[in-house]
Amino acid sequence: MTWIWRITVTLTLMLALAAGTGVGYLYFGSSTIRQMVHDWRLGLWRTEKAFPGRSAVTVMVLGRDVDRDNRDRILNTKGRTDTILLVRLNFAEQTANILSIPRDTLVRIPGYRGKHKINAAHAYGGPELTAQTIEEFLNVRPDECVVLDCKSFEKAVDMLGGLQVTVAKQMDYDDDWGDLHIHVSPGTQVLNGKQALGFARFRRSNDGRGDTDTERIQRQQQILMAAKEKVMSRSVFFRLPRVIDTIRAGIKSTMTDAQMMALASFAKRLPPSSIHMAILPGVEGRVYVTADDSAARELVYHMFY
Repeated sequence: MTWIWRITVTLTLMLALAAGTGVGYLYFGSSTIRQMVHDWRLGLWRTEKAFPGRSAVTVMVLGRDVDRDNRDRILNTKGRTDTILLVRLNFAEQTANILSIPRDTLVRIPGYRGKHKINAAHAYGGPELTAQTIEEFLNVRPDECVVLDCKSFEKAVDMLGGLQVTVAKQMDYDDDWGDLHIHVSPGTQVLNGKQALGFARFRRSNDGRGDTDTERIQRQQQILMAAKEKVMSRSVFFRLPRVIDTIRAGIKSTMTDAQMMALASFAKRLPPSSIHMAILPGVEGRVYVTADDSAARELVYHMFY
């Protein structure tokens, strides 16, 4: 969801400059845009100002699910993390390294006996305990943290009027406990918020067949390009302030808005050859993923040191 927010914000500012009469509406219609314009004018989107004296930053990005009771009511809990990413942005070397940690990876969580799935760390102690767990597990201490709310992404897509993508195959997956139901048919179509999120999150079908990480990444790129095209269209121009505020409301971070925009601006300028993505090496079992400690240490060393 961070890339959706980044593209939305950037394109909104570009459209505002080109829209003439629409500038006033966008500026005064959204407190988020007013603050972003202010920060941009002061040069706070530059990494040297946003992170003075730092040549690199490691950000922990978490996609948080909600817990529900047996009546499908959302509980007031911290929730488990469906997505766990470590992102190393090196300003000096102009690179970005992104490590995906499978949510079912078996780890030791500080303060709790035995081993648990790493996604339970957030349920037990929020992003702080997740960061401690990652530091003990991989010897990498995140400098900053961003927690994303998937529901805000759904709402934003619906506000845009959906996203048009081409679906390559039938997707059917049901998780009653997690209230995740993905049913998308092949073909070019407009997906609503729930469908778009499911399209990006889909990992395996009800019959047990799974996808590769490459296939998931390709679908995420489709969503990104579809969002970019939709934001550029005149039909949604005046909806953008509400869309931006909706997405912003679903993000919790240790960073200021200016710092997040500085990182987004930095990442936007990087060529594809400077962005490296990897999945933590391990063996996937029926319930847990067991990390390959030797391979994981070597990968982490190259990506974060």
